[in-house]
Amino acid sequence: MKLSIIEILLLLISDTAVVAILFYLYVQYHIIHTRMVYILIGLIFVLIVIRAALFFLGNWLFYRRRINAIREVVEEFKKGKFTQTYHAARIDNELDEIVNELMIAGKHLDSIMTAQKKEIDNFNELYNSIIFSISSYFIVLGDDDRVLFANDGFYKKFQFHREEIYDRKIEEIFYFVNARLKAGIAQVRLTGKTEVLEKTHLLTLNKVSVIADIKISNIVVKDVSQIIIIIDDITRKVRNDYQISLMSQISESIQKDDEIDRVLFTILTGVTSGSGLGFNRAMLFLLDDGELAGKMAVGPDSFEEAIEIWTAASSFSQDLEFRDIAAAEMRAGVDLLNRVLAARFPLREDGVFTRALLGMESILIVDSWNDARVTPEIRELMDVKEFIVSPLVAANRGIGIIVADNKFNNAPILKENIELLSIFASQAAMSIESYSNLDTVRGEMQKLSERQNAIVESEKLAAVGRIAAHMAHEIRNPLVTMGGYARRIMQLPKERSKISKKIDASAEIILKECERLEKTLSNVMDFSRPAKFIKEFNNINDVISDTAALLKNLFLERKVSVELELGSDLPLVKSDFNQMKQVMLNLIQNSLDATPTGGAITIRTGSDGEVININISDTGVGIDEEDPNVIFEPFYTTKVTGVGLGLAIVKKIIKDHNGMIRVANREEGGAEFVIRLPIPG
Repeated sequence: MKLSIIEILLLLISDTAVVAILFYLYVQYHIIHTRMVYILIGLIFVLIVIRAALFFLGNWLFYRRRINAIREVVEEFKKGKFTQTYHAARIDNELDEIVNELMIAGKHLDSIMTAQKKEIDNFNELYNSIIFSISSYFIVLGDDDRVLFANDGFYKKFQFHREEIYDRKIEEIFYFVNARLKAGIAQVRLTGKTEVLEKTHLLTLNKVSVIADIKISNIVVKDVSQIIIIIDDITRKVRNDYQISLMSQISESIQKDDEIDRVLFTILTGVTSGSGLGFNRAMLFLLDDGELAGKMAVGPDSFEEAIEIWTAASSFSQDLEFRDIAAAEMRAGVDLLNRVLAARFPLREDGVFTRALLGMESILIVDSWNDARVTPEIRELMDVKEFIVSPLVAANRGIGIIVADNKFNNAPILKENIELLSIFASQAAMSIESYSNLDTVRGEMQKLSERQNAIVESEKLAAVGRIAAHMAHEIRNPLVTMGGYARRIMQLPKERSKISKKIDASAEIILKECERLEKTLSNVMDFSRPAKFIKEFNNINDVISDTAALLKNLFLERKVSVELELGSDLPLVKSDFNQMKQVMLNLIQNSLDATPTGGAITIRTGSDGEVININISDTGVGIDEEDPNVIFEPFYTTKVTGVGLGLAIVKKIIKDHNGMIRVANREEGGAEFVIRLPIPG
């Protein structure tokens, strides 16, 4: 160890030095005076004090340097520097064990930190690799739903720059934020649990649209809650899956729909629905008498309507069929539909529509403003730069075309879209052809059914005729005889005794029953033989008024009110007044029998220009049958009296007037008869 200057001085100033000084003085002066002794003693004392002071000062400086060295090592530790050695070089071997221990501990800490730093660097590298290579798109929202971060995939897919979306609310990025997405974010903030939303439609401000599975999770960064939204684009997968089920749904729809317009609308809905081909608009033209005639169009007229449709479609459950989305599309695109319905393109014109139909190949128009194949009429109808025309081919012949575009989101029409539309158009053509064949079959079946019903009706009439003839032969003569003898008994002169009164009463009963049987027999005969009508132009309101007046006392007796709501300026109908009066009499009496005391019968008439409508409704018990119209069958009755021919006769009279009658139970109770009589042309 090296000695400092103060330590050297302390060594020089020692007891030996003091003795040497005293000896020198004695030799020099040969005498030691008392005064000198005191001076020497004082000098020795001063030297001792100085020596002590220098000793304590040296120790203080020595320990202070040690403390400062330790303090500097600790400060370096605080800075994360654990292997500095320059302190030891400055104080050589004077560092004590504390400094040495600290240096040893520092080396251990440095090795640990080096290993941890390397591990952290590896994790950072892995994390960056995952972030930049992940196929999903994700964004991170702050507690106020503002965007804090998005990965490169999100920027590229949705065509954004970082500064365009940073610190903006999620509603400011998308045209509409799906209600399920909003609810999912709120639920995650509330519970902290992850939410998964399947098949959600998203549309950004720059009109990029996707169908995605969305995973919403909560993360905490520095005690601040954040929301991470991971978006998996499944548009292609959904559309591919949709293609598989779309045609079966259309086929099923064709089986259910009995109008060609519904079938065509169903087909175009498949072209424009978000989970289908996803075009903004679709138009359908069919070959008609040498021209392509507009038959149907689906799509919005404005961007606002497009947003409304996309918003509605995005809120539908994934289990709903495309028919449910069609409900939103039906409310839009009225102007487009009218323009398409009014459009006709002759095949002699060499336009893109004709080329696609005759060439039986899809044609993509990239720039309609400068493409010679787009005629002025087509350009005016489409009013869009890019569109696709796909032919409808059935049995190796063109029957029409489908035209589709992306007018409102300006999405490019890719090769994949063209291929899908071509496949779909082929299936749609077969569906239209199938419907046409099915419609023909339906027509033939309808004719066959009408013929069969006519045969059944004829058989019924023939059976009734045979029964009537037999009844006339077997019953009429005995009835006439019984009635005649009953009348003679009542006409015989006799004393007014109790016995004679009983005889008269019995004869009267026999006479009434004979008359009732004769009336029943007459009804059967009237039903079985052709009626002779005297057809004149009559006002149905007059028939109803006369019948109601005839039954006025019966209404009062039964305490049932009758309300006549007869239409004004009702056209005249060529009919037999008495026969129509019998119809109204039977129907009103039938309603009266079914209506309890205090009820009401309402008779309404009106016209739609083609037919006279007569409605007779009551507040009675209704008809306890699965098919209420069974009451028009001959001999069907629920009454104790009668043979069930009243309503059958009504139906026959209406049919002989080329009309139609049906009955149905009312929701509020009771039954309603509806008669439709044609107005003469």
